[in-house]
Formats: sequence, C-alpha cells, structure tokens
Amino acid sequence: MKHWTNWLPARKPSLPYDLREWLTDSGSLTKRLQSVSEQAVNVELLHYDWHAALPEESLFLQQPFRRIQLEREVLLCDGDRPEIYARTIIPQSTYQVLPSRFDNLGTKPLGQMLFGEPTLSRSDIQVACLTSQHWLYQLATEWLDIRPDILWARRSCFYLNGNPVLVCEIFLPSEKWSHV
Repeated sequence: MKHWTNWLPARKPSLPYDLREWLTDSGSLTKRLQSVSEQAVNVELLHYDWHAALPEESLFLQQPFRRIQLEREVLLCDGDRPEIYARTIIPQSTYQVLPSRFDNLGTKPLGQMLFGEPTLSRSDIQVACLTSQHWLYQLATEWLDIRPDILWARRSCFYLNGNPVLVCEIFLPSEKWSHV
C-alpha cells in the first residue's frame, strides 16, 4: 500500500500483523497507547502554526489549494520514547468555531478534545505504507536516530459540527506494536 487506501475488513490481511489492530482502531489512539505504556504518555509539541496545507492534505479536506490552515505536529511518547508522530490540519473555518479549544491544547492529547465532543463524527480510516521518499516519512523521522525502511500510517477526517479536522498518525518503530 504505497498510497492512501480506505481500510476495509477484507484488506486486513495485507496489513502488518503487529500493527493491524492499531491501524484500524476507530477509538482514541492516545487512550489505547496509555493502556499499554510503561510510563505516562507524554505529548511533545513540535509545531503549532498557520501554513499553506500541502496539496494532498487540501484534497483530502476538500479545501482550496494553498489555503492557510493551522498545522499541529506532536510526538506521542511513552515517557521520553517517541511512539507516534501525529500531524493535524485544521482549516480556518473549523478553527473559527472553537479557537480557544485548539489554542489551549498545548501538550494535551487532541483525542481528549475530539472524543469528548458530542457532535463528533469520523470519516473512514485510510492507511498507507510510507517510504523514505514520502514527505510524511521525512517529517516523522526527523526526530529519530534510526530510520526504518518503511513506516505505517493512518489518517482520517474528524468532523466537529460538520467542520473537518485532518488527523494523520504515523507509527514509529516500537516493540509495543507486537504486544497488542
């Protein structure tokens, strides 16, 4: 799966065994990570600023190309070990509905806010196998000492009162994925 593909139960055998349940879980990834972490799950804020979204992200969000959107990049860590790189794109129209909720996130998990919203709905989950040529692979491994050949990722669009938020989560190398 070199390109983003909608996850379907029939495709489950094509996913790596250790990551299948993680890639396809529709619940809070942070909450699931907390349940298997040795230490407290920490959110390390890497980036939070307004930029033009990348074409691939604009297409997925059905937003005009080059429109300025809010980017939030974090590492979800077990203690100080990075486990997941997450990139969130928040269109201006979504931000304007809940500006203080996004601005006050800081190092809190986004999932805590999203899954607490009564109006929340979610698109289908898409999965991809990223190689070193993919821009998301490059962003995710910038913080790693060792770069694997591939990384698995998932993305979906969350809707708050119908307003989209794109969340992409990339699974970094970890022994945790084999202990599901």
